[in-house]
Formats: sequence, C-alpha cells, structure tokens
Amino acid sequence: MPAFQGPDIPLLAAVTVDCRDLELADFWASLLSVEITHRDEQWAFLAYAPDRKVTVWFQKVPEDKSVKNRVHLDLAVTDLEATEARILSMGGSKLASQTWGEYSWITFADPEGNEFDIMRVEA
Repeated sequence: MPAFQGPDIPLLAAVTVDCRDLELADFWASLLSVEITHRDEQWAFLAYAPDRKVTVWFQKVPEDKSVKNRVHLDLAVTDLEATEARILSMGGSKLASQTWGEYSWITFADPEGNEFDIMRVEA
C-alpha cells in the first residue's frame, strides 16, 4: 500500500464496486491485467498494478444495480479500438462515444452494468 502523506490527509486506498456476483472481479482483473489477491464470500480485492497507487475492491450486495453510477472509473489507453474489442469480447457493453475538445472516450458498462470510461491518450 502507498505511504501516507500526513496524519490528517486521507490515503485513497481503493475504489469499491458493489456487485451481485463476485465473478465481476474476474472481468476487471482481466481488463486491468492484475491478479485477484483475496476472494471470500463477501469480498474480492484486485492487486495493485506496479504503476498505479489505487486498486479496485468488490463487495457482494443483495440488490441489482438500478441507476447510473454517481462515481465511475476513468481509464486511459493508447489503442481505444483494440480496447473496445477486448471489452466487448469479455462481456462488457458499449454505451456511448464522446468527445470534448481534444479528448475522446467511450463509455462502457461491465457485465453488471457499472459504467466506466476509456479515454484515448498519446503514448
């Protein structure tokens, strides 16, 4: 886990995704190319990627997702088209393509409907 910056400054340790089925962690582990470090009946934790300080955790909940996420993940890739094909082949779905100024991205949903964005960046 990354080091604390100060005793009164919170450390962003993880983003937690509620899900009905913890198999959703497998989708995200594959997408982000990281291992699952812990899995039990209630939780699944993804490993920290070597170049990232935040990871993703999954918490099993009884209810289905019913509305748009208020918080979502924004990810960046250099080959948006290849990533789109990969996400679709893994069971994700494409929701929208968007541009804003020089930025372009695609909004996707994972197999349980959680929205996330993939933005194209230069290498």
